[in-house]
Amino acid sequence: MDIARDTYEGFAERYDWMVSEDPVRRKFLQQLFADYGVKKVLDCACGTGHDLIMLNSIGCEVFASDLSESMLSQARKNLSVAGIDVPLIRADFRHLPDSFDVQFDAVVCLTNSINEVLTDEETLQALHSMKSVLRDGGVLVFDQGQTDATMKNPPKFDAVVNNRDWTRFFVLEYLEDVMTVNIFDFIHTETASDFRHSKVHVRIRLQDSWARLLRDAGFPIVRFLENWDCMPYNKATSRRLIAVAKK
Repeated sequence: MDIARDTYEGFAERYDWMVSEDPVRRKFLQQLFADYGVKKVLDCACGTGHDLIMLNSIGCEVFASDLSESMLSQARKNLSVAGIDVPLIRADFRHLPDSFDVQFDAVVCLTNSINEVLTDEETLQALHSMKSVLRDGGVLVFDQGQTDATMKNPPKFDAVVNNRDWTRFFVLEYLEDVMTVNIFDFIHTETASDFRHSKVHVRIRLQDSWARLLRDAGFPIVRFLENWDCMPYNKATSRRLIAVAKK
């Protein structure tokens, strides 16, 4: 995650092209928040704001931050269309107490965002930061697509979307424990033809690494799941890793 440079500049307006509703994830968060008495929630890597709309719809008081001003700009547009007012703060999730003096019931960091910090030191700093704005008994939730099973034979290509008007194709490169996601967008409508390329760097961390980092950050209770249906994480077969950590 680059503080000086907005990684998502030039891509934020296209990010939503692959956004889709996930009713299973919505149900999971709704039940989890009911179990933990969550009312006030911070999405600390809110991106273009679609999860803010979802969190608002399940009755949460929602706060939001992101490091990318271009993503926040797109989030403002999306929230305006939805008719929802959510405070949007430009903040680094490694330094949340600098921007928030609120104690949240839950902090979420979804869709691989937590892995955009590339060193263990930065990740531990981020976990401490998230923990510091949680009330006692509050929960941290994050998820990623990299798992022990998928990284045994890591994918190199992924056709994300292919329809009549546009195609999104990922080319994945690996250098030790960092994955570079090259995002290729091909626009091919009746009136336009265009090609655009963006890239994001992601640290590859698997269950054992997360267990160690969360323990070092002082989270006494951690659950690892393999999907939003609450099935336990299985190193041999799981295709997603979800962490739920209680302060």
